[in-house]
Amino acid sequence: MEIFERVYRNLMRKLNELPVTVNKTVDIVNKSLNNVRVPPLTRDNVLYYYMPMQGLVSYTTLSVSVMNPHLMVRLFPRRDITDILFLSAGGGAGLWLWSRPHVAAAAPARRFSWAFLGGCLWPLGSIFLWAILRSSIGQRPVIGTIVGVSTGAMLTNIAVDYFQYIELMFCGEIRLPDETYSPNSDDEKYDIDL
Repeated sequence: MEIFERVYRNLMRKLNELPVTVNKTVDIVNKSLNNVRVPPLTRDNVLYYYMPMQGLVSYTTLSVSVMNPHLMVRLFPRRDITDILFLSAGGGAGLWLWSRPHVAAAAPARRFSWAFLGGCLWPLGSIFLWAILRSSIGQRPVIGTIVGVSTGAMLTNIAVDYFQYIELMFCGEIRLPDETYSPNSDDEKYDIDL
């Protein structure tokens, strides 16, 4: 009981410290936004920063939709929004892939096809992974939601890391080793024919 009282006192103290006037609140919000350094609203920033971020939000919501469909039915009782989330996540991923520096020199038709392929495969592959995970978790909606969001975050971080590595190689900051690894390297070394 003492813990709850301590939490309540801390919460009330924080609420009392909040600014009383709207002007102070607006100033605090503006200072916070200045610290975040949000890119200005230009055509390129909207297409290649804000739309991919919106796609990432849709991707995260898609993970919740697959792993905990009952929650989505409660939030959106009139319509299944899985298709909208899939298209939004795929569009965001495609725009993000389109804007990557390592594909900038490609012809627009190739660049579009690569961005389209990546924009389709990323959320679709994730949906299949989440469906497998959901069947193995069973009827545990909270665990399913946590697993869905965390695997989505892991897949996103792995993809961003991969593309950053590719771009570092493409820009010449990382060099391939003279002897690259191949699965048959021992066979070549000892001249063994299989």
